Amino acid sequence: MSYNLKTLIVFDTNSLRSTEEGKVAYSFFAFGQPYQIVEEFIEENGLTENVHLAVPEWAVEELKDQKRKQYQLDVEEFQKLAKRLSGLPHTKEIIFPNDEFDCVKYVEEKASEFITNKGIELLELKKEMASDILQNMMTRVMREPLKKSPFSELKHGNKKHKDAGFKDNLVWESILNYERVQNYDKVILMSKDGDFNEHCLAEFKERWERHITKIGEPLNVVAELKKDYDNFIDNRKVFDFADKEYFKDYLNDILKNLSKIDVEGEELDIENYGVESYCTEVERTADEEGDFESPIIVSVVKIHVTKDRKKEVLDLIVHTTLADFETLAIDDSEFNPNVF
Repeated sequence: MSYNLKTLIVFDTNSLRSTEEGKVAYSFFAFGQPYQIVEEFIEENGLTENVHLAVPEWAVEELKDQKRKQYQLDVEEFQKLAKRLSGLPHTKEIIFPNDEFDCVKYVEEKASEFITNKGIELLELKKEMASDILQNMMTRVMREPLKKSPFSELKHGNKKHKDAGFKDNLVWESILNYERVQNYDKVILMSKDGDFNEHCLAEFKERWERHITKIGEPLNVVAELKKDYDNFIDNRKVFDFADKEYFKDYLNDILKNLSKIDVEGEELDIENYGVESYCTEVERTADEEGDFESPIIVSVVKIHVTKDRKKEVLDLIVHTTLADFETLAIDDSEFNPNVF
């Protein structure tokens, strides 16, 4: 798939929780292993410009609350243990350090610092949207049982926590009302929660006319990214070359001198043009003996023409063949108009 594809990956709470010794960690703020696996793949393969990571604000608030509660539970357990141990002859009085420590403030500061440093997109529920969001949730509750998602009475055969459906809805409304989703071609929701089912995805597609898929495992998200960006990953050197001024100047120079184009046997005047993508993908061609391959840069140019007395904008596909993968010397270019 095209390198120019823009992807937004949204993480649900269950993909973000970080733990220590099997319990919620509060001494630091970071997202858990599922998030880290996806982030590492994006960074290692140079996809940070095209794949962005996002988290619903409500999910972050839920993580903060979990840390606060776990800290309080651990303090209480520590105090009980200290009281029992302090009665032994070989121990001195055990005092919990700094009873005035504000864990809530500490976690808040660490969370803000982490999200800012990582450049994570935060999906907020704006106050001015509260009325519409409430109406959406009320409408959802009134639907048939199978179409109430993410409200659900049952989960994996057992009753859910009574506030779980409400939390899921807040997360879903954060995704559903994120206007910047229009900047992306594709959305991946990483969640194991079965309540975000096909009815949710259909609701999103209807509102934004964008492709969305739900994936539960981080390695499956990585596999999806490999499928979409494998051409860029495998041909990074050529993509970098096509992004340099040398190649851009070359392509613009030949386009300036291109005044006519043959479209379905009719020669049309090129009235204007604009380069949409200097390199949308890289193809390969082998020499006659099959000894080596040469890269072909595929560029997309929008050309303005008049066809059958109608103004039209056509895609002009330019194939620029390079001598080899080492020198990247330009051989020649061919023009192929796509007519829709």
